[in-house]
Amino acid sequence: MEMQPPLPSQGLQTVPILLKERRRNDLIQFLLLFISMLVLVPVLVVAGIAIGFGYIFAILVVLILTAVVIRWPTVGLFIILASALAIDQSPTDVVGGSPTLYILYWPNALQGLPDRPIGFFMLFILAVFILHRLLKREKMLRGGELAIPFLLFFMCVIWGIVHGISSGGNLQILVEEVRSFWYFFLGYLLAYNLIRKKQHVRLMVWLVILCAGIKALQGVYIYIVVIHGDLSANHQIMAHEESYFWVSVLLLIMLFSLHSRYRPQFIAALAVLPALLLSLIANNRRADFVALLVGFVVAWVLIFVVKTHGRKSLLVALLVTTLLGGAYVAAFFNGTGGFSEPARAVVSVFRPDPIDAASNLYRDIENYDLKYTVKLNPMGLGFGKPFLQPILLPDLSSLDPVYNYIPHNTIYWVWMRLGPIGFLALWYLFGAIIVRGSIIARQLKDNYLQLIAIYIVAMFVMEIIVAYADYQLSFYRNVIYVGILAGVLLRLPKIDEREQKK
Repeated sequence: MEMQPPLPSQGLQTVPILLKERRRNDLIQFLLLFISMLVLVPVLVVAGIAIGFGYIFAILVVLILTAVVIRWPTVGLFIILASALAIDQSPTDVVGGSPTLYILYWPNALQGLPDRPIGFFMLFILAVFILHRLLKREKMLRGGELAIPFLLFFMCVIWGIVHGISSGGNLQILVEEVRSFWYFFLGYLLAYNLIRKKQHVRLMVWLVILCAGIKALQGVYIYIVVIHGDLSANHQIMAHEESYFWVSVLLLIMLFSLHSRYRPQFIAALAVLPALLLSLIANNRRADFVALLVGFVVAWVLIFVVKTHGRKSLLVALLVTTLLGGAYVAAFFNGTGGFSEPARAVVSVFRPDPIDAASNLYRDIENYDLKYTVKLNPMGLGFGKPFLQPILLPDLSSLDPVYNYIPHNTIYWVWMRLGPIGFLALWYLFGAIIVRGSIIARQLKDNYLQLIAIYIVAMFVMEIIVAYADYQLSFYRNVIYVGILAGVLLRLPKIDEREQKK
């Protein structure tokens, strides 16, 4: 028998019933929350007095983050990204430096755990994501096109671990060394599986700009208030890796100017530019200035390839920029003010001043020692052991306890640890990212996504350059960030496909 639709009068009669039921449910939820707070607050106060309110606050934060990640795993990924962009890897001794946030390091009472807080958090996000997929009866994880390059590289890392342990390597230092590669892979895996929308990509760029702006303001405060503009006793004002994140914003400004202008982010990047430039110059990382120049060239070439209708204007922009840049370097490379620092940094690569010459000499000795170690260990030295020093380096153990384990040149560091096969595996991984990214940039139809693909390719080239001089492959913040960039890069074609169907 055919069902009759409900009469209008019947529908009107059910409205008060539904409203009454909703009010009852709201009252029950309020009472439960009120009773929970009555019970919880005294317990927290007593616990705070017993073990310290800092630990209680940390426990509450962990519980809140746990609940958020269980509900929205993608939010966890952006928390990881913001942490990598804005929180120092090690506590800073500079007055006015970053507040103590135990994300990339532990308090003294918890030192010795097998991983850092951020590593445990990344694994938790991954576990929650896998659980979500299992409940939906979907494929647990996707490795993407970089799965094989990562697998080959990690096979070599495992060899380095086994070889290091079996030949007397220091286990604690071994774990410290290997952790950065693990974070690189975790960052890629999380981003590749969790980034699905164009809005996710835009949020990533917002975090890059805003976090760089926050750290730049911190740098301005240190420069003006803490050291009163005196850089003579302060070779740098913040962490090495900070400059890498700052030059990434300069690269974005260049891309917004020459390729596709997303106005809100372009304006935000220009707004943080004055503080960023002052902090970048005061931080005095020569390798980042050189890397930025190379990044500009890589980005310009990719824009020239994909933007066929604008090649004349691109050539004019290149000519004007080259002339102005050359004139700036020629005029200021002998200057003494902060404005001259980028020019001095470029020239110092070829003709270093006494301070830079001493720094270059230390790195030259390191590189010689690393190549000597490779020569005597053709299968790699393995992790956890100091590299050989046929030419002795100054003893810096009071400043850097692992100075003779992790050198400035982290490209040679991988070569020394893993031998030629592991070295080739590293280049295969980086090469796969750069080549595939260049192909993706040409294939994308959405201008903004194409800009992001070009940005990521240029950032990887810049990471390689800075890794030759400034520890970059051993810094957790860097490797997490570039790992996330790699995952985003491989997701761009799918996102672009969805955008074209709208």
